[in-house]
Amino acid sequence: MRRPSKSVQFILRELYRQHRSNKKWNTASLYRSVMMKVNLYSKGKEVPIRAISASWLKSFESYLRSSGNCWNTISTYMRILNAAYNEAVMTNNAPFRPLLFNKVYTGVVADRQNALDIQDMERLVQLCFSEQPILKPRLHRTLQYFVLMFLLRGMPFVDMAYLKKKELKHNVISYRRMKTGRPLTVELDKPALMLLQSLASRNESSPYLFPFLHYSDGSEEAHREYKTALRSFNNHLEAIGKVLGIKQKITTYTARHTWVTIAFNCNISTAVISQSVGHSSIKVTEIYLKPFQQAIINDANKQVIQQVMH
Repeated sequence: MRRPSKSVQFILRELYRQHRSNKKWNTASLYRSVMMKVNLYSKGKEVPIRAISASWLKSFESYLRSSGNCWNTISTYMRILNAAYNEAVMTNNAPFRPLLFNKVYTGVVADRQNALDIQDMERLVQLCFSEQPILKPRLHRTLQYFVLMFLLRGMPFVDMAYLKKKELKHNVISYRRMKTGRPLTVELDKPALMLLQSLASRNESSPYLFPFLHYSDGSEEAHREYKTALRSFNNHLEAIGKVLGIKQKITTYTARHTWVTIAFNCNISTAVISQSVGHSSIKVTEIYLKPFQQAIINDANKQVIQQVMH
């Protein structure tokens, strides 16, 4: 007799607990988010994992889209669901169905709007180092951190928040990416070093280079502290954009995308850009650059057409 089917929510909940026990707070949070979305979609009813079909997934995708989720968020949720389904297959709680997730989106949409125009970035850098700041102190300090992230080759906010004092030697920062574990070494030029010295933590007992975190690295308390700091930082960046009349929304991702975009426009090779920002592969860098490469292709087509449209 076939045993009762476990629900999608049950498996997501178990994986959530598993990742929490392994102190993988971000991953655990994603499983919890997907579990809540499935609950909302099913109106609180448990969904048997064996009942998951291509049509159910497509309907759930449509629900997420109609709820205002962007395609990259939907992709993340679908990949989490796929992982939960694979876990169910491995534990004999669901039959293996080849290509089950083939008709829902699990890719990454390249968004050129994550990068600022070079004129806007130049303006932010100038304001950052201005002797007469026009922003309120808390916003100006956020701007300084943002420009420092850019000067550190588009360092992600999470890496900056968790940087340790011991990872800075003279004018060189050596650290590992939080996301991929890849080692990176960044040499600070004079402007970056000046900003770092101004922004560095004054708490001698803290292991962190910057004053975003207080709890020990790897703890759930530190993760919560980081999420709060990230939310506040993005709110400040949004306020900066509004004050300065910058149309493009500014987030912590913007410094990274802008650095990559400017490097690309300087004809720096994709391989060098990939190594510079610590991407796990050149494919990731190509996702960042895809809209700009498409623009070059479009321009090439226009040139060809002009040759025959005299």
